[in-house]
Amino acid sequence: MTLLPIPNLRRLFVVGLFLALPAIAVACSIPVFRYAIEHWRPDAYQVFVYHDEDLSDTDRELLGWVKQQQVAGANVEARTIDLRQPLEPSDQTRWERLGEPKTPRMLVQLPKGVAADGGGGGEAIVGATEWNEAELQNLVSSPLRVELGERLVNGEVVWVFLDSGTADQDNPLFELLQEQLAIQQESIELPAIEEQDLKDLGTEPEELVVRFSALRVGRDDPAERWFREMLLSVESDLRDEDLAGQPMVFPVFGRGRALYALVGQGINADMIGQAAIFLTGACQCTVKQENPGVDLLLAVRWDDLVEVSEPEEVSLPLVGLGGGLPLIESSAAEVKPSVGESAVSPTPGLPAAESPAVRVAAAPSDSAGGDVVEAGSDAGPRASAADVAGSAQQLARPAAGGAAEVLADSVTSTSAPGLLVPIIVLLVIGTIVGLLGTSILRKS
Repeated sequence: MTLLPIPNLRRLFVVGLFLALPAIAVACSIPVFRYAIEHWRPDAYQVFVYHDEDLSDTDRELLGWVKQQQVAGANVEARTIDLRQPLEPSDQTRWERLGEPKTPRMLVQLPKGVAADGGGGGEAIVGATEWNEAELQNLVSSPLRVELGERLVNGEVVWVFLDSGTADQDNPLFELLQEQLAIQQESIELPAIEEQDLKDLGTEPEELVVRFSALRVGRDDPAERWFREMLLSVESDLRDEDLAGQPMVFPVFGRGRALYALVGQGINADMIGQAAIFLTGACQCTVKQENPGVDLLLAVRWDDLVEVSEPEEVSLPLVGLGGGLPLIESSAAEVKPSVGESAVSPTPGLPAAESPAVRVAAAPSDSAGGDVVEAGSDAGPRASAADVAGSAQQLARPAAGGAAEVLADSVTSTSAPGLLVPIIVLLVIGTIVGLLGTSILRKS
């Protein structure tokens, strides 16, 4: 294999940029992986159903099933587009990209405002296929994504290894990944949690530990077709000819957010270490959209399974306006033990996907396909795959925290009204720096 320096240097630059950004108002000392799972809700994948006839009862049942999955925690939404009616420009453009397929046709796209390179302002198609219950079931969940969700709920950062299909390429790099994850897991020290950030942490600081594991996905596994397409949509060039035939690694954290891809010889100790440092370091920017990464589609009842912080009411000080500002009220998601039911409510005639049960210790392995490998050992009880799956009848509740609380905290900590103007100036400067950095990254 040959080293492809530009894409991997770009990813190194992304990590370096975020590690170097100043802590302006929105930084905190909580590790990125932990802050993300408590506070960053996954964005919804968009399913567009193109049809040129009236929808059948079966079609309406499938649309209702998608809504059930939303309630159950799956980050997906569907919209029908009648080709007999005038189309919006964006709908017309998508349809033209499909050629002239048989209808009804299902087109799946990354969440709104997310381009294929993880930036905003564009649209990225994940894939298109026939509109039927089998395809829809496979889109919403798959065995390895159930396993992925289970591990994330238990506090792991999961490094998804996508095979190239060539064992001579895949096995040595997969073994290297395992070895480096074990090394990083033992050597990384988490940042000390500052007192003002404890309100944003749903567990005791001493209970935070580094857990890295590897999950291997075969290129030809039909059950994981949509999973593969989502991974290849994380960046715009991953389907290019010079990259498509190479193994890839995607660090996944939080509620299913893929950071970026390490490709071919970019799967090395230095690049793995850089990603590990970023994910376990202090969260330099608590605003999700200002951080790198793209959400994957997972059917997980996060708000029931993840212990999140319970914010306190914050009393804002006088700022020279002749009176106090109202309190910001927020309620945290209650933590409820899950019931042993599947997250993906079966559509007629289709069983829910089951999770693989294979877990191997940290030693190097030649496992392939759907085998999963964990570096290090877990501490404490693990959520089961059934727990992660959950019930379609359980309403999801909003996660606690957010930009409003961050701003409130920064104002609360300002005892003198005269400091308000400098804070605003710093926020403006930080925004400009972020926009310039994003522009540079896209051009590179």
